[in-house]
Amino acid sequence: MVALTSFIARLIGSIAVLLCLLIGWGITQPSALASSHREAPLIAGDPLADNTDVYAFRSYEPGREGNVTLLWNHIPLEPVSGGPQFYPFGDDILYDIHVNNTGDGGDDITYRFKFQTEFVNKDSVLGMVAPNQDGVVSSNDDPDYNQRQRYTVTEIRRGIMGLGQRRKVLGKGLLVPPSNIGSRATPNYENLAAQAVYTLKNGYRVFAGQRSEGFYVDLGGVFDVLNFRSISDTGGRNTTGKFSVNTLAIEVPIKDLTRNRRQATDSTDPNAVIGIYSTASRCATKISATGNCSKPVQVSRLGSPLVNEVVIPLGLKDKFNATDPKDDAQFARFVVDPQLPKLIQSVFGINIPPAPRNDLVAIFATGIPTNSVPGAPQFTTFLSDGKPHELLRLNTAIAPTPYGRQNRLGLLGGDLAGFPNGRRVIDDVVDIELRAVAGGTPFTPATNVAPNNTLGDGVDKPSVPFLDRFPYLGTPISGNPPPQPRT
Repeated sequence: MVALTSFIARLIGSIAVLLCLLIGWGITQPSALASSHREAPLIAGDPLADNTDVYAFRSYEPGREGNVTLLWNHIPLEPVSGGPQFYPFGDDILYDIHVNNTGDGGDDITYRFKFQTEFVNKDSVLGMVAPNQDGVVSSNDDPDYNQRQRYTVTEIRRGIMGLGQRRKVLGKGLLVPPSNIGSRATPNYENLAAQAVYTLKNGYRVFAGQRSEGFYVDLGGVFDVLNFRSISDTGGRNTTGKFSVNTLAIEVPIKDLTRNRRQATDSTDPNAVIGIYSTASRCATKISATGNCSKPVQVSRLGSPLVNEVVIPLGLKDKFNATDPKDDAQFARFVVDPQLPKLIQSVFGINIPPAPRNDLVAIFATGIPTNSVPGAPQFTTFLSDGKPHELLRLNTAIAPTPYGRQNRLGLLGGDLAGFPNGRRVIDDVVDIELRAVAGGTPFTPATNVAPNNTLGDGVDKPSVPFLDRFPYLGTPISGNPPPQPRT
């Protein structure tokens, strides 16, 4: 009953947010600029399956640069004190991250996370943590961690000549740490998180658990029809900073992701580029021990940030979530002539590039061709068979920028290892994409002027610092921090 009540409360909250969105924008306008948080009508009522952000980048943790880190988040805008169930992954959901390395938009490699909840003491009136001993969770198998989850990671590769699939279980029985409940229950939270980073036999690393919300944005200004407190780098308010998310993470050697199973050294090598997107699928029946289920229904999808959010019209958002990138030709017209630039033109009174927006097609649908970036002739993320496929593309031959030297504006800031070359946690995708859709980039010289190329939401960093190591997203805020001494 407690779990049902908690779910209903979250559902009502999601519907309320959706109604506010529809009333505020009108049904023909794009929804909230919040990466992919509750961006479509159906997924707004299903937070456990809601993909919120995808990150893909060359690992920059010292000694791990020969790997790619893939992160994807679920359960948007988690209040930090949301007990007693807090925020489990869904036992009846397939959480997948997909890699395409051939350019056809298909799933060449999939990493699937499947969860199973177990209880230490079902007679307890509490949920995730209960005083079965002393009420303090000192490890992820502590008996006071009462409602815990284990998961299995399975690799699924497309068969030879595209026929069939090859499955391999990479790890099983792996523990998810509890949510950061408070100073008594989880007093040393990062120790629990560190215990939940598993190195598998093949050298892969995985993690699943709660992290701080890394997507930073002034949502208040977005909801108020782009009425930002500031339209530059600073002066806004990070309204996502007080929330957490559930993160899935896997780190894989580059050679295991590329088309020719080698690590390219030439950034123009077509084998260097991979495309990434994540999905969540609900199952009509209970997931089996092998991770299979009958009639899985894809309910959420995410590649590049903000595409379904601000490019796909409201009436097609649910369809986009249920579609694979190989079938994206049906949505191409919305990238060629999107609505958001016209909204920005109306609000800020600026000139924008005319349609067709081939610059946006390159960023989101095909990848960026070699020699098309002024000042960076060796830069490319092109990966396409001639058709549009919305993917987050990463050139694995471009070396990672060390954490302390990364530029939050990525390619626009002269940092070739950042968005739209993959996406790191630090990349300010709101500012980058506002400038891109306004034509404030070198791709469109006529409009690459102020204010087009200086637009922003006034937020330039997260509220919680990122980590310089796997899984990179910051420590989730405690639901009940210790009292601060008075000064």
